[in-house]
Amino acid sequence: MHLSVNRLVLLLLLVLLAAVILQGCSNAPRQQTSAPASAGYCIGRVAVTPQVPLQFLGGAYQFYWGDIDTWREDEASYRRRVQAAQAPVDGARVRQLLKPVATLPDNHGLLIVAREEDRQPFDPNVVQVTGFIHRDGTTLRFQKRAVSRLQDVTEQRAREILAASEVSATPFPPATQAQEGLCIMHGMVKLAPLPGWHEATRTEGKFMLEGVPYRFSLRTRYLRSLSLNALEKDNQRLVLAELAGGTKDSTVSEQALSNTSSLLTINTPSGGKRIAEWRLPASGTSHATPVTFLYVWPESGNLSAKQDAAFMQWLVSHPQQSTPLLQLRSVQAAATQTQPAPVREESKVVYRMQLAYPGDQDAGNRRYIILRDNQQVDEGRSDAQGFTRAHNADYDETWGTTVMNK
Repeated sequence: MHLSVNRLVLLLLLVLLAAVILQGCSNAPRQQTSAPASAGYCIGRVAVTPQVPLQFLGGAYQFYWGDIDTWREDEASYRRRVQAAQAPVDGARVRQLLKPVATLPDNHGLLIVAREEDRQPFDPNVVQVTGFIHRDGTTLRFQKRAVSRLQDVTEQRAREILAASEVSATPFPPATQAQEGLCIMHGMVKLAPLPGWHEATRTEGKFMLEGVPYRFSLRTRYLRSLSLNALEKDNQRLVLAELAGGTKDSTVSEQALSNTSSLLTINTPSGGKRIAEWRLPASGTSHATPVTFLYVWPESGNLSAKQDAAFMQWLVSHPQQSTPLLQLRSVQAAATQTQPAPVREESKVVYRMQLAYPGDQDAGNRRYIILRDNQQVDEGRSDAQGFTRAHNADYDETWGTTVMNK
């Protein structure tokens, strides 16, 4: 019988989707929040000073290989959200609680530990930890998958993250707080990352330029090696092409404007789409010096000749190492952040698969080999439901599974 890797579950987003940072993460609902041009913000670990008034539409944020989302909502909406997160069936998800929901002391929220899938059976090798806090009309959720053997570590880190999190009604903390933690849409996490901890942000918004609406996307990502700067630029562009309405085969052409900025033209089925790009490469492997990208494009995609000329003039009328929309500045972290205790092995990103025959029949007891960066790291047989062993992985690694004939 022919075997296919059907119903595969790849929680590791691999190079492309991981590089977008957040495309594989939960997308926060659009929360349109306007702010004056004079306001300075902390976004991620970058101090941001806008040159024009901004309207924030939402974003997504990662810390400790998990997703952080925030919402403005009342107490009743929060209770419904928490109930849905522990329900056996919630929309297209099924869930199995592994322990009673824990209420954390000192108003640090609650913690849910469960197995969760699109459908049964549940993978015994994987757990999901979800933490909530709700204060003054703002909800924060931290959520991550983990290899089952690292459940205790994941719970410990989730408790630390919730305890170190602050929420607010306004978008983003002031720029002066950029050294105090990882800044998110409606709050901040004041937990110092240990070496190698992953974190990344994506913030979406819009602004007006001479009466024409434009969109922007600001992205930051920690790099564990400076050699990844060039790869990250390529990966961001690939994902940007898809978000702009292109396909996996879309081409991206580049017109350099300066050493750090370019005008990209993305080939889409509806024609070429021009997007301005600014890059601030990571200057070190500290979390305080992430690689940073800013993208700007016309919201409608169509500009008159006069509007296009004004846009081009605006693009080039800025000093080196800055953008006409935002002044960006990385800030070294302060020592006042909570320092987590190291553990023997951190819970990172889960790589797993479920093997199935054509027709969606579980492929149990099939021999497989798992590769990381083309090197074998595991060999075994799938369980009765076709699940392989789950592995603790990192971003920028390439993982694959080969199913053997015998």
